[in-house]
Amino acid sequence: MTDSSGVARFTTIYPGWYSGRITHVHFRVYLGNSLEATSQLAFPQDVTRVVYTSSLYAARGQNTSVASFSADNVFADGEQDQLCTMSQNATTGGYDAALTVGVAL
Repeated sequence: MTDSSGVARFTTIYPGWYSGRITHVHFRVYLGNSLEATSQLAFPQDVTRVVYTSSLYAARGQNTSVASFSADNVFADGEQDQLCTMSQNATTGGYDAALTVGVAL
């Protein structure tokens, strides 16, 4: 749910990956009970590489099945509208991601 300013915040683990797709998270936007949009969050590849080499993810390794956004079957037409900005969080030791999503009514 969003707050009174329309901002949604949530805590999650960094997503894993599966063959054929670059790292991403799906999301949906509802207005009331009506589904208005379905999309995906994309993560900067430099951050993803750092995360996947950490001790928490090293056993799975890097996603070598998709070398770039242009090789991904969904983001091949461009990821700029779904690419979040990332910043390191000194308190948690992880990252904060942000993405502004507009929904035309």
